[in-house]
Amino acid sequence: MDNRFNLAATRFDHWLTQSVFDKWCREGFAKNGAAIERFTADGVADWQADKRIRVQARQIFSMCYGYKQGFLPQGPELVKGVNAYIDAVCGDYLPGYYPMSIDANNQIKNGESDLYDIAFFLLAFAWQYDALGDKSAIEKARHLTDHFDQALGSAHGGWLEGTYAHDVRRQNPHMHLFEAFMQLYLFTNDPYWKQFADKIFALFEAHFFDKEYAVIREYFTTSWEISPEKGHIIEPGHLMEWVWLLNRYEEISGKDMSVYCDALYRNGKKYGLPTDGKWLVDTVAPDGSSPATTSRCWPMTEWIKAALVMGERHPEDTQYHDDAIRAVNGLVDGFQHPARSDQYVDSIDTKGNILDPLMPASSLYHLSMAHYEVSRALKAQ
Repeated sequence: MDNRFNLAATRFDHWLTQSVFDKWCREGFAKNGAAIERFTADGVADWQADKRIRVQARQIFSMCYGYKQGFLPQGPELVKGVNAYIDAVCGDYLPGYYPMSIDANNQIKNGESDLYDIAFFLLAFAWQYDALGDKSAIEKARHLTDHFDQALGSAHGGWLEGTYAHDVRRQNPHMHLFEAFMQLYLFTNDPYWKQFADKIFALFEAHFFDKEYAVIREYFTTSWEISPEKGHIIEPGHLMEWVWLLNRYEEISGKDMSVYCDALYRNGKKYGLPTDGKWLVDTVAPDGSSPATTSRCWPMTEWIKAALVMGERHPEDTQYHDDAIRAVNGLVDGFQHPARSDQYVDSIDTKGNILDPLMPASSLYHLSMAHYEVSRALKAQ
């Protein structure tokens, strides 16, 4: 690393830890402990928005992360408040197996349980255990996993989308389960968690990774055939995310992930970044054609993570170092709100014009994970 990276990293760190987190902690939680869904275009807490349960889980993670990193002393109290809110509204539910959404009056709006939400409660439980020393969080994670493995297990492999009817399956929830199970294993060294990560890696090899195009397929039929309606959609941000995940899987399994990591990073950048572009586009076709003209915040955080771990994998190749600097600066340049430095925006076009000025709580998880890798890179110097 060099001074260019240090400057970019310091800029990102200051923005996230001193401004963005500060706003969320001051204005992003209700008196009853609930994490709000988003801030409006005017920078005001949106108290009328429905609250997705996954946001509660992601904010538990983010507050635990900030506390463990040492910049958020109020983290445990905020986590306590979110958990109290969930217990009050969802007291009859198995911890983690919660309803999908709650309305502004704190009444359950969608009572179905969703696999994507489950993945984030497992991640939240992992971090509550590690950052806060909450041993009961691991017990909750174990009970949740035992339950959904039985309730949502699929004869075709993996798990169903949720308790609701569906004819399309996604790789995305399984990807986040992969992340959560690996984190639980790294925090506990309990092989119970690694067995589930192994199962998801098998799904990756059999279905998610398209060997012909070297990309990640997103949408499938219930039997894991490529969806005829949505199977053409490829998300460059997920190609980058899988690079980071597979690098971690190599760490816990000892299996060489180089073939996958190299191909996914190469195509994530080649297809996702337009000529002279600064930001990864949201979607492309499997061969890289038909790129979207929009870019969301979260793919840039995944590019940061991928570039940094690829730099570790290939220390002789300076492109990854340059890419990490480019991605960190691109994230702040493109997604810091131009009028309010303590906010980010969710979506821009390829010229940098804001398309969605809302600040969704769900993005704080992505920003925190990018910050984790940036901080790790700084410490490794």
